[in-house]
Amino acid sequence: MRVVIKVSGKVLHPEEHVFPRVVSQIFSQGVKLVIVHGGGPQITSMMERLGRKPQFVNGLRVTTPEDMEITEMVLSGLLNKMLVSMLLREGVPACGVSGKDGFLIEAEKYRENVDLGCVGEVKNVNPRLVELLWEGGFLPVISPVSVNAQGETLNVNADWVAAKLAQKLSADKFILFSDVPGVLRDPEDRNSLIETLTLKEMDILFAEGRIRGGMIPKLTMLKEVLQGGVKEIFIGEGEEIKNLIAFLSGGSMCGTRIVP
Repeated sequence: MRVVIKVSGKVLHPEEHVFPRVVSQIFSQGVKLVIVHGGGPQITSMMERLGRKPQFVNGLRVTTPEDMEITEMVLSGLLNKMLVSMLLREGVPACGVSGKDGFLIEAEKYRENVDLGCVGEVKNVNPRLVELLWEGGFLPVISPVSVNAQGETLNVNADWVAAKLAQKLSADKFILFSDVPGVLRDPEDRNSLIETLTLKEMDILFAEGRIRGGMIPKLTMLKEVLQGGVKEIFIGEGEEIKNLIAFLSGGSMCGTRIVP
């Protein structure tokens, strides 16, 4: 089984031991895992500590060359290696890399309506490095910092990096842990969680205007991933990590399963 897990920076805590323990158990069962992580809150915190004011346009972080240095330090240095260390303590041979390594993620500058600086989007994925790490018995832990054809470092959305990687690897499951409970039938009512969602049902939700705000690009992305060959997607809150083993064995987690 091939599984790509995306972990939001909002659910990454150095004192949290549930995630590495769960990953250790899954890895020991022979599952081919890839972990992609974000780090938005940690980047904001570091920028503020260094006297820089974070700026956002339509929910996307404006990233100057100076901000890019901070972003890469936090994502590829601090967070990536923190997560690797957490996994190593649980006996998992984790190997931390960024989208730049081995040209894993080829990016291009994001140019939709506004110049956001060193913000990129995925142009191409070369999964060979992941395959080589798997063959060597390692678990890849990936920071979304990537590079374009000119060698310019770009800040790429971790959701998109994970999604494109899952698609390229023909993953059996693509799992996103963040601060959202899943897909809601009523965006204002957390009790309206949709436990299982098909592509046809997703189209109906879009047509009815029930998908709003940040969920619009997220679900558009997930639809593309399913159409690209990934068999199943789960999206839910980070606390559901504790139920991941049961989920991979056919059980359930509190969140939304998205299937073709």
